[in-house]
Amino acid sequence: MPLVETEGLVLKTYNLAEADKIVLLLTRDHGIVRGVAKGAKRLKSRFGSSLEPFTIVKASYFQKETLELVSIQKLELIGSHFSAASDPDFLQKFSYLIEILIDSLPPQDPSETLYRMTRACLNAAVETPSALEAIGFYFEVWLLRLTGYLPQWNGCSMCGRDFDESETAGLGVDQKLVCGKCRRLSAMVAI
Repeated sequence: MPLVETEGLVLKTYNLAEADKIVLLLTRDHGIVRGVAKGAKRLKSRFGSSLEPFTIVKASYFQKETLELVSIQKLELIGSHFSAASDPDFLQKFSYLIEILIDSLPPQDPSETLYRMTRACLNAAVETPSALEAIGFYFEVWLLRLTGYLPQWNGCSMCGRDFDESETAGLGVDQKLVCGKCRRLSAMVAI
């Protein structure tokens, strides 16, 4: 049962029993990690405000290979977006984005690029609250791309040739684009 230390972003917390909480962390090195923070609901908790959503922490936890939940030992506060989270629009948008992030990723599947993108979107939303919708759209598109759900539409999926600006392509059953030369079915939707 090795001690793991990594940087992470608190996504959400749930109550567990009288004094404990379940914490969902998006970590730089281990993806989404679910863990138990024992005594987190007590007045003199060692976790303090480091369990607030959208908080950047340095996490230390024990992990057993046979258990999904890790045992969180320590969370050191690196940065907080608490003031931005008090804005209802920010809270609504990032609560939605966090939900689709959690639903899109399997547990403990590391993606440093996704971690950095999530942090960058949070920081951009804090600095420029008026661009919240654009930041949300950017996050959704890149989440689709990084998880493999967004097909490549800049070239033909069969021959690999890049499309010209005025070229018409066909949309295949697999949602990938096919150039006019590779298009075999006239029933393909022209794009």
